[in-house]
Amino acid sequence: MLAIFPILGADSGEFTVEMHHGGFFTGTGVNRAYVGGQVHCFDHCEAGTWSPVWFNELLFMLHYPKNPNLKMYWLLPRKDISDGIRLIFSDSDTLVMASLVGRVRTFVLYVDHDDSLAGLDWDDIVANPIRSMPKVMSPCRVGVQNRNMNNIPDDVDATYEDDVQCSSSEDDSDFEDSDYDLANEDDDLFMDNVDDQVVDQGVAKGKKVPKGKRAQVVVGRGDEDFSTDDEGLMVPNSDDENNVTFNFKSFKHEDLVNPVFKVGMIFESVELLRKAIIEYSMKHKVDIKMPRNEKKRLRAICEKGCPWNLYASDDRRAHGMMIKTFCGEHNCHKKWVLKRCTSNWLADKYLESFRADKKMTLGNYARIVQKEWNLTPARTKLARARRIAMKRVMGDEAEQYKLLWDYAQELRRTNPGSTLYLNLNGNLFTSLYMSLDACKRGFLEGCRPLICLDGCHLKTKYGGIMLTVVGIDPNDCIYPIAVGMGG
Repeated sequence: MLAIFPILGADSGEFTVEMHHGGFFTGTGVNRAYVGGQVHCFDHCEAGTWSPVWFNELLFMLHYPKNPNLKMYWLLPRKDISDGIRLIFSDSDTLVMASLVGRVRTFVLYVDHDDSLAGLDWDDIVANPIRSMPKVMSPCRVGVQNRNMNNIPDDVDATYEDDVQCSSSEDDSDFEDSDYDLANEDDDLFMDNVDDQVVDQGVAKGKKVPKGKRAQVVVGRGDEDFSTDDEGLMVPNSDDENNVTFNFKSFKHEDLVNPVFKVGMIFESVELLRKAIIEYSMKHKVDIKMPRNEKKRLRAICEKGCPWNLYASDDRRAHGMMIKTFCGEHNCHKKWVLKRCTSNWLADKYLESFRADKKMTLGNYARIVQKEWNLTPARTKLARARRIAMKRVMGDEAEQYKLLWDYAQELRRTNPGSTLYLNLNGNLFTSLYMSLDACKRGFLEGCRPLICLDGCHLKTKYGGIMLTVVGIDPNDCIYPIAVGMGG
């Protein structure tokens, strides 16, 4: 049966089968692995009746239909999967396994459902090996304007045109801009900071490039309210115009204390940009909304009539989210009740406070929030924030109960001879008993023949009582023997 029982000794003539099923073999040699499978243990298997007929019975208990292509492999004791698996073909193979009962307590079996091991002939662990590399497209996208067509002076060095000239306009049509080509809203800062004779594709037709001046960052064309702050931007030196380099200002996690936005600022991810906008909203007491909040595009605006707005999109050349347009002026009134003040935000801000003081009351929590942020959240919101913070500090109790089966399996594997009983009522936990093999042997070897019982109530969400069986060691200290817990 599929349950956890103590492993019996060698004199009983019984053994345990550890079956790996539901997966497939991949790789050869030292790279061989059994991927995507599950593990179940079957106790009380008898050596006298062990034969290949039992395999069908075990697979039936695991709800597998009959499969003529199925193969069963045995992992030899003290071997690994790279060179220690053997195909079980007939009764002679199971007789060899039965002869080892007494010296081997657990036999490891692998189920090959589709007979994939026989036809395996590649080393890499991949689903579909690829023989050819994908086609690579040139990223060149800018060209030099004709001198006569765009009124560029003739005294410009002709070699410069040859150095920066790229593919024709026919090749440029295949290039996909990572910024979605949003016309006026997507001012391409990368191309605005290239050499002086190269004109950005977004510049209107007929616009001339002034002689002796490099193209500057143009933000929010046609709107004087947009910021033109180019601090942190670096254009190439005049002595080396072919090697285009720039250094945009990056937003770091430390800047979340007092976020400041500038055109050309790089965020490593859209999540960091969202956090910065929320912190800005809370610090300045303004209600910032994000009508466009996508993985590669984000637009933030203030309330209706306020000129404050921000637009950022993903730029693969900068490897992050780049602010393309920004206006930092406000003409709205400050607000004292903000939607951005959520329970999750409060839990994040005061996570370390709850880690240091796990018994903080809601009254003290409310006074701290009011003092630091001048906000008065509802008591229910503070209670939810405290509950979320304590769950992150102490862990989710429901998820920890779900790991009991995994813990039992790991205990069986690493501590042979240990005992662990787990009783369930359907899918609900009822009681547990555990005794480690080392604790049992230590009590028999060196402790006094005296057993005591100690108990305590569990002050958790689900409650319960935990009982501990203890003894007295030669140093008159408490020695644990077994642990039991009930709901």
